[in-house]
Amino acid sequence: MEVSLSDDGTSVHSKPHFIKKAMGKRLAYPDAPLEKLDEIYRQSLRKPIHAYGFFVDPVALYKKIRGRPESPDTPIEKDVGLFLWDIQLQLYGIGLHKLAIVDIPSAKQYRKIYPQNSGWLIVLGTGFDKTLHVPVSDEFTQCVRNILQTEEPPAWWSMKKFTYPNPKLWIEGREKMMRKAQE
Repeated sequence: MEVSLSDDGTSVHSKPHFIKKAMGKRLAYPDAPLEKLDEIYRQSLRKPIHAYGFFVDPVALYKKIRGRPESPDTPIEKDVGLFLWDIQLQLYGIGLHKLAIVDIPSAKQYRKIYPQNSGWLIVLGTGFDKTLHVPVSDEFTQCVRNILQTEEPPAWWSMKKFTYPNPKLWIEGREKMMRKAQE
């Protein structure tokens, strides 16, 4: 886990090692048949991808929900890492794919005084021209909102540096995971 404390001790920057592996420049496909994924992939080679979701500053989320370590014996760096891991597990538990939590630079309106220059984008769905490939249910959006403890609406984000994986490999990987889960 990568953790750093600001010089004045007012903020903690934590990026658990598992985030680096799960996050990258790839985005998750929506649940759709291979034909639809092929079409999305082909269009993504010509059109910019947009993501619909929630921006989260991990340190601000920690401060908002927990505020301080549950135990005075726990170092804050460790507590932040455990807290963020728990948030990710909750998001995965409701069906969010690991590629739907992406590390992005903080938009100007989300920058704070401390030098946190990136955050998480919790991607509910993707599309072109700010139109979702597949609708996102209000129930799913509310589940994510509850985990993040926010009333903010999701917003559209340009994902210029992100791509979709090869759709055939995506389907094969998904089928392999399903077989493993059934064993």
